[in-house]
Amino acid sequence: MKADLVIRGGTIVDGSGNPPYTGDVVIEGDRVASIGKHSGPANEEIDARGKIVTPGFVDIHTHLDAQITWDPLGSPSNMHGVTSAIVGNCGVGFAPCKPKDRDYLMFLMEGVEDIPQAAMKAGVAWEWETFSEYLAAISRRPLGINVGAHISHAPLRVFAMGEKGATDAPASDEELAIMRESILDGMRAGALGVASGRTTVHRTPAGEPVPGTFADRRELDTLAGALTDFGTGVFELVTLGAGGEDAAGFDRDHEWMVPLALESGRPMSFGLIQCLAYPDVWRDILTKVEAATRQGARLMPQVAARSVGLLMGFGISVSPLWIFPAAADLSTKSVDEQRTALRDPALRAKLLESAKGENGDILGGMATVDHVFPLQGEGVMAYDLQPERSVAAIAKREGKHWGEVILDFIVETDLNGFFIVPLFNPDLDAVGEMLAHPNTHIGLGDSGAHTSQTCDASYATFVLAYWVRNKGRLTLEQAVRKLTFDPALAWGLHGRGMLRRGNFADLNVIDLDRLDLELPVLKHEFPAGAPHLGQSAVGYDATVVNGKVMMRGGQHTGALPGTLLRNEIATK
Repeated sequence: MKADLVIRGGTIVDGSGNPPYTGDVVIEGDRVASIGKHSGPANEEIDARGKIVTPGFVDIHTHLDAQITWDPLGSPSNMHGVTSAIVGNCGVGFAPCKPKDRDYLMFLMEGVEDIPQAAMKAGVAWEWETFSEYLAAISRRPLGINVGAHISHAPLRVFAMGEKGATDAPASDEELAIMRESILDGMRAGALGVASGRTTVHRTPAGEPVPGTFADRRELDTLAGALTDFGTGVFELVTLGAGGEDAAGFDRDHEWMVPLALESGRPMSFGLIQCLAYPDVWRDILTKVEAATRQGARLMPQVAARSVGLLMGFGISVSPLWIFPAAADLSTKSVDEQRTALRDPALRAKLLESAKGENGDILGGMATVDHVFPLQGEGVMAYDLQPERSVAAIAKREGKHWGEVILDFIVETDLNGFFIVPLFNPDLDAVGEMLAHPNTHIGLGDSGAHTSQTCDASYATFVLAYWVRNKGRLTLEQAVRKLTFDPALAWGLHGRGMLRRGNFADLNVIDLDRLDLELPVLKHEFPAGAPHLGQSAVGYDATVVNGKVMMRGGQHTGALPGTLLRNEIATK
C-alpha cells in the first residue's frame, strides 16, 4: 500500500526535547503512520536531506478572530511554520454576542488590537450568538491552519450584563450565573479556556477600559470555577502593569492569581515582557512564578521572542513625520504627496530646523530618539537592536542631528522603510533569559492584531534563526519543544506538538541554514482595502497540516486542511 506522503531523510527534531535524529516520516491520511526508514512507495515525497523536520508550531497568542473569517490561512502566521493558532486572547473576542452588540465588539477590537473596523464590518459574517454557535461557525469554514479559541471575558460580560457590562459595575448573582453557563456551553463545544484582561492600557477608541478590566474576585472565581467544574481549560490573562502603566501591577494581580490557580486547579497563562519604564521587574515576576510553582500553582508566563514596539512609517498608524513640528500640514497629505514634498531639500531643511528645538521625546513621552531604530539589515539581524544602531547613536557618530538621520532614511527608502520603537523588551539579553526559563512559553506574537502598528507574528522564525542558529542561546531541540509540544500539552491539544506515530501530521520541513525574515511590507489585502503589515520568510520548504502540504517554498498550495481545535474533554 502506498503512503500518502513521505518526508525522506530529514533531521527530525520531534518536539520532545530529545536530540535530533535522521529518518523518514510516513504520513497516511491526517496522521503520522511511522518514523524511521521507509523504502516503500508514496503518492507524494519531500526530500528533506540536509533539512530539519519539526512538528508544526503552536501559536498560543493570536488575535486572528476576525481575520480567520475571511483569510483561512491566518496570514502571516502560515508563512512562519504555524499550523495551530489560538484566538480569543486578552479578554477580547466576538462570542458570545447578541446581534445588538456586534458593532460594540468590533469597536472594542479596533481600539484594543488595532484591527480596522471597516475591514471587520466588510469581512466578518456573523452567524452566531452563543459561544458554541461561534465554534460551529468556525468549523464550517475552510481553514488552512488549525484554530482553537478561548472564551473572552469582554464579550461574555456584555452578553450577560448588557450595557452595564461595559462599565466597572459588579455583576449580580444572576449575571454571574449567565456567565458560568455560557462558559460551560463553550467548553462543551470545545473552547480551550477563558481569557481576561486587567491592563488599563487596553481601551476602546473612545478611551474606555475593556469590559472586565476591574472585575472583582467573585467574577474571577466564576470564570475559573466554570473551568474547574468542566475539568479542563487554561485561564489566560493580561495582568495589570503589563502595558507599562504600573510597576506594582503584577504584584496586585499575583495576590489573587496564586490562590485562584491553587483552588481551581487550572493553569494560568499571562504575558511577561520587559517594560521600558521598569526594566527589571520581569526578574521579580519570574521569582514569584517559581515560588508559586513550588506551592503547586500552575502559572505560565508567555514571553515574546524579540523587542516589541511600534513601527513608524508611511501609510500606517504612526508616521515619523510626527516627530517634526513643522510637518503638521504635511502629515495630513497622501503618501504620494508626501513623497513628492520630501524630495525638496528646502522642505527637509525646514523640518530639520523645527526638530532642533525638541528634546528628543517622542510618542507623547513614551520613548525618546535613543529608542528609535531604522529597521534595516539582513533578516533577523534587522531586529538586533543594540544601542549603537539607534537614530541617536548614528547621529552622534556621523556628526548630524538625529532629525537629519531620520529624514535621510525616509528619502533613501523612498518612504517604504520603517523605524522600530521598542517599548517592550528593549534589552535582548533579558529576552534571552526569559525565553530560556523553564516556566515560560513562547507567545505574544499577536498575529492578526496591531495590523498597522507592528508585525510580530514571525516570532517562530526569529526564535530559530536568531536565538538558535545565530546566538546559540537556545538549543535546537529546546526551542522546537517550546514552539510545539509545550504549548500543545499546556492547552490540551492531544496528538499535536510532537512527531510520533499516531499523532496528527502537522509538521515543517525547514532549511535552517537559509531560514530568515524578510522586512515587513505594507499591504491592502483586507476587506475594504484596509491597510495591514505583513512579513514573509525564506527557508520553509514545506508546512504540512493534517497530512496535507499547505505551504511549499513560502507559497500556498491551495490546500485547506485545517480544522477546529477542541479541548481534550470535548474531543473524547
